[in-house]
Amino acid sequence: MGKSASSAEQASEPSPPERGDLSDQVEQLRQQLQQVQQEKADLEVLLNTVTGHSDQILSEVEQEKTDLEILLETATEHSTLVETDLQQQVEAERRQREEQFQSITAATPVGLLIAQVETGQILYANETLGHLLGLAAAALLSCSTVDFYAHPEERFAVLEAIAQQQHYQGEVLFQRADGSVFWGLMSIRPFRFNGEPTLLTAIQDISDRKQAEDALRIAEAKYRGIFENAVEGIFRTAPDGDYLEVNPAMANLFGYTSASHMLDAVRGAAVQLYADPAQQQALWQCLESQDEIKDFEYEACRQDGSRFWVSAWARAIRNESGTLLYYEGSCVDITQRKRQEESLKQQIRKLQIEVDQTKRKRDVAQIEQTDYFQWLVSEADALRFSSQKPAPKPEPN
Repeated sequence: MGKSASSAEQASEPSPPERGDLSDQVEQLRQQLQQVQQEKADLEVLLNTVTGHSDQILSEVEQEKTDLEILLETATEHSTLVETDLQQQVEAERRQREEQFQSITAATPVGLLIAQVETGQILYANETLGHLLGLAAAALLSCSTVDFYAHPEERFAVLEAIAQQQHYQGEVLFQRADGSVFWGLMSIRPFRFNGEPTLLTAIQDISDRKQAEDALRIAEAKYRGIFENAVEGIFRTAPDGDYLEVNPAMANLFGYTSASHMLDAVRGAAVQLYADPAQQQALWQCLESQDEIKDFEYEACRQDGSRFWVSAWARAIRNESGTLLYYEGSCVDITQRKRQEESLKQQIRKLQIEVDQTKRKRDVAQIEQTDYFQWLVSEADALRFSSQKPAPKPEPN
């Protein structure tokens, strides 16, 4: 037992290295040592380089920090100056815009105002509006727009229109400070004034126009009354001769049941109203050369084909530039007068014949009283009674 154990221990111990292997190991260790020393030297160089770079970078960082601080300070000062300059420019532009706005509104012939949406409080008004409403522009700033509506309830309709369409334009009856009223054409649009939503309103006095329209409406009503109730035919035709309008008397004159009936029946064929188409041409030629004709007589045709005589008056209506717009005129039935004239002519012709006969008898009687006629009678008697001596021939008277 003891012997086998000892043998095993001896077998487990390493055998001593040989001399050649040891030398190789020493050489490897030397080389490793040199490599380590070289790496150490390289690390020291690298460390020195990094340290130098770190110092340089730190110095540069410090310099950049200083530069940034100077730049920041300079930029702050510059931005302050720029901000101040911009504020001054903005203020100058604002003042310029306000001056331009004041100049424009002062020069415009239309009344202008700016008012709050809800209350209608007037925030701005020009002098023209002051003249319209009978107050100074400054005094209007203590007023509301509703104060100047002749019918204040109309303002609500105006606001509803603006809410739906973003604008309003219409004719409104206004009331001045003294209580008098006038018609104004009002135009309103949303507008921002000093950062506040407001309404910009323009008002133009149209009282003269309204009066002219009323006068024209009255005149047209009078004309329409005369036109419709006149006993003579009144007409209006296009430059080509086509009828544009006729009154009831005109339609009745030509045998139509109504004015519309006549217009429909003769549209494009007015020549059918003339017994002789050449008379229509003569009528238009006269109008083209004279612009007005009076007492132009022609034989006309009714709807049923019967004929009658007409006396027409017509004139050309032109615009300011001289362009022909239409012809207007009137006509009357002169058939009875023409018959009377024809009857009178016949009477005159008959009387003329009677006069001629009477004159001839008188002339014959005078001739019979002359010596010469008496001599002729005696000569005739002598020819019948040849036994008688011829009488001496007298000298004719």
